[in-house]
Amino acid sequence: MKNIKPRPRNNGIKTMTIYVRNNDVDKAMRILKKKLHNEGMTKELREKRHFTPPGEKRRLAAKAGKKRWIKKREQIEQQMIRNERNAMRKTRNKGKNVSRSNQNTNRPQKKNSTSRFKNN
Repeated sequence: MKNIKPRPRNNGIKTMTIYVRNNDVDKAMRILKKKLHNEGMTKELREKRHFTPPGEKRRLAAKAGKKRWIKKREQIEQQMIRNERNAMRKTRNKGKNVSRSNQNTNRPQKKNSTSRFKNN
């Protein structure tokens, strides 16, 4: 006998199952909408409502890419500003710590007034 693999019943179509618990249909609907949104189904449906010519698709894609790049550049600039501020803070704090340590080493040490052996 040949090894026969069972054919999928859904004919290659992806299926999604959402269970309704405690008769809470609203929660099940929210879960369904979230899953559809994450898969990109809502975006795909919106795109297929009307025909958009290829030129317009290219223009929209270029516009979206430009917008993404501007956003990324702003994030990089903010990160650089943060790094500069942190570096300035560290150098400022290093200067304070060094001066304190120098002051402590230059001071004469206190002698114990209550020592066991007194020098006469």
